[in-house]
Amino acid sequence: KALGQKHGFVVSPVPAVTIDGAIVSSTKIRNALIEGEITKANMFLGRLYGFSGYVVKGKMRGRTLGFPTANIHPENDEKIIPGLGVYAVEVIIDDEKHYGMMNIGNRPTFENDNSVIIEVNIFDFNREIYGKKVNVNLIERIRDEIKFSSVDELLKQLENDRQKCFERIKSLSN
Repeated sequence: KALGQKHGFVVSPVPAVTIDGAIVSSTKIRNALIEGEITKANMFLGRLYGFSGYVVKGKMRGRTLGFPTANIHPENDEKIIPGLGVYAVEVIIDDEKHYGMMNIGNRPTFENDNSVIIEVNIFDFNREIYGKKVNVNLIERIRDEIKFSSVDELLKQLENDRQKCFERIKSLSN
């Protein structure tokens, strides 16, 4: 208020916004994102949390497994990327909305390093999009990232993940 009087502007207090009894704050939103609590972050934001990035070449392992993925390199390195796990997502490519499932993680079934990769399996999609800018909006976290004992075990889980994503996405249109 003192600065307002000194510089000629009015300061009006604004009550805190609460949702389900919790005060909404940027800190709570950031923490929810870091923990992978997308439903909570989206509720606090009043919209789907998202980020943009460019499709880059990966190892093309998903393609050989029947789950081709677009590896996404975030456009802004300072944008918070949610915690490791599998998410139902909305993907915007060339102003077209698509749906899919995204893994954020270090692919422990195949890799032995800690580098985090963002890869999206876009449902019913078969186009060359390397180098394209995409927007990814997170709908819901499906599960934690897991190290599987075999590729067959991973494939069974990917089928389950895809089904859960389909169900979640279908519920959005209802």
